Amino acid sequence: MTFKKSILSFGFAFCMLTGCADSYHWTASHPLYHKAPYGGITVTGVENAFVISRSSWFAKRLEIDKDSVQIKGTQHCRKIFEDELRKGYGKLTVLSDSAITKFPEESLKLDERIFIKGHIPEQGVTLKDASGNEPSMVLILHEFIIGTDLKREDFFDYALIHNESGSIRKPENVSAIFSYTLWDNIKQRPLFSAVDEIQQPITTYKLANLTNLIQIAVQKIRKNLIAGVGK
Repeated sequence: MTFKKSILSFGFAFCMLTGCADSYHWTASHPLYHKAPYGGITVTGVENAFVISRSSWFAKRLEIDKDSVQIKGTQHCRKIFEDELRKGYGKLTVLSDSAITKFPEESLKLDERIFIKGHIPEQGVTLKDASGNEPSMVLILHEFIIGTDLKREDFFDYALIHNESGSIRKPENVSAIFSYTLWDNIKQRPLFSAVDEIQQPITTYKLANLTNLIQIAVQKIRKNLIAGVGK
């Protein structure tokens, strides 16, 4: 089976499972997803997934120079993301983004209107760590967008992504919108995919709040990976 046919079958299976109703389905499980990662996990995509929008707003509150907030802010997010994964799984293996960016970007269908895009390994190609080992599953982080009052449908609902954003007002929440796929590295198929959203009410906003946001995101990913088994 070709990769594109596999993706189409994957999407069809999701429709069978979810019914493709009008309501949004932000997660999707492969019928053969039987066991979530436990004890250790391999992840890739963390080098370039993090993006901070409204740089001036975050630079002022995080006390980082505006010209440096993307680099320093996203480096901080990556570190906290990896640290929190390590807390949850004990053993963490991080693959360079180059492990997947060499593959073309593909679309994965979660619902009739919800699609995520990401670099997905080609059929017949397994990802390997620095020692040449082939992990059975790999968590691929596609995008992790941090901003204020963001809604995931504005990024991933194909009927809404071309809408113009409203005028900038005083924000109420710091938002994290992130998409990811748990990849079967042995049989080259997506086991579980999701788009998650977190809204963090703003009182004051410091680096500790950003740290907490990333920690909550990792915990949400872990819960979804467990909840998605057997759906």
